[in-house]
Amino acid sequence: MSIGQKQSASSLRFCLYDRPLHPEFFDIYHDHRIVQKDYEAQVWVTGCTHLIGFHHDGRSLVELTVPADNELPQRGLLLDSPFRGERDHECNGLNGIRYMVSFQLELMKPMAYARTHHELAQLGARRGLFVPFPAWTSRSPGVPAVISCGGGALIPFTYIDYEAKADQLHVFAFHSFPEERTIVKSQSIFELV
Repeated sequence: MSIGQKQSASSLRFCLYDRPLHPEFFDIYHDHRIVQKDYEAQVWVTGCTHLIGFHHDGRSLVELTVPADNELPQRGLLLDSPFRGERDHECNGLNGIRYMVSFQLELMKPMAYARTHHELAQLGARRGLFVPFPAWTSRSPGVPAVISCGGGALIPFTYIDYEAKADQLHVFAFHSFPEERTIVKSQSIFELV
């Protein structure tokens, strides 16, 4: 890649595990815990990727977006899918948890991307978890930075919003890749059965 960004949208994959994963597999830039009476959830921002662990009664479901070259264990792997277009997946009653996810990789025209990037960044400033990666913006001589309609360079970021209810967790994740003019989106529901 020509920017300092460590990850590329075109090389991401989506994985689902029926067990927790050890933090040593990831660079964790932000760690957030959600505690409800009947479940706990762990949200890790791992760059322009994420991991969400949903834990109930000693059982777990863990979703993650991860670069394709990230080596992960095979034990407990339920789904491993590249990000191509739009996909849906559902698990009913696995480990006492119903799980649904919809994810997509959206390549945009420059102005549409800049507008969407700006709107998501504004929303992230008001609610949820917003983690920007300014060091991943192009600074190399001869490599143009991606410029927004306001004139400033667009910064890669992860924005995760969630709604925690007594028996379910809804998670909305957005990963911004300015040089590729791509937003990676996922919407997940973890629900106790």
